[in-house]
Amino acid sequence: MGLAALGAALCGAQFAWALPVAWLSFSLLLPPPESLPMRVAAWMVLPPGAAAGAWTAAALTAAGTAAYALAGPRR
Repeated sequence: MGLAALGAALCGAQFAWALPVAWLSFSLLLPPPESLPMRVAAWMVLPPGAAAGAWTAAALTAAGTAAYALAGPRR
């Protein structure tokens, strides 16, 4: 949800899907996450209950919601 809201604020409503798809594509190409920065980058493919994934998702949800609330969808 947060990535889609950020995508709408940055790229417009018709391309809101691009940011989540790009992040997922990037995270699928990463090697297995060992360090914290790698776990944050690959948060979509971490197992349920992983703290790095939960915190990254929460931060992106907050940032995306704030960006969409302040700027709205780009036209």
